[in-house]
Amino acid sequence: MGSKLFRWVKGNKRKAGKPHPREEQRVPPGGEGTIKLVQGVFSPAEAADVLLSLINDKIKFHTVQVLNLQKGYQEDTSHSEQRIKELKEAKNMVKNLVVKAQLEGMQLEINSAIKIKLT
Repeated sequence: MGSKLFRWVKGNKRKAGKPHPREEQRVPPGGEGTIKLVQGVFSPAEAADVLLSLINDKIKFHTVQVLNLQKGYQEDTSHSEQRIKELKEAKNMVKNLVVKAQLEGMQLEINSAIKIKLT
């Protein structure tokens, strides 16, 4: 997976002139940063779209990880398998909340931040 990212970054560098805006960004002090991934109040349909898309992408990521580990004859897929189980439970919880909000004419407030730290 990492090699795809590096190919993408390499392929998106400009050949000449000003550096690409991503290249101008600096690493945060202390090698830590926080990204506001989702923030706001959403209708049940919007909340379902946002949250289920994120959860499904993570399930897909871990499923590919399991397949790659099995293909490489590495035996320990337990972390990814556990994450898939947790994410499927989270998906069911989101579905229940969305249905409840829809039935009761409510909206959903979602606040999600990702903390990143160089180690």
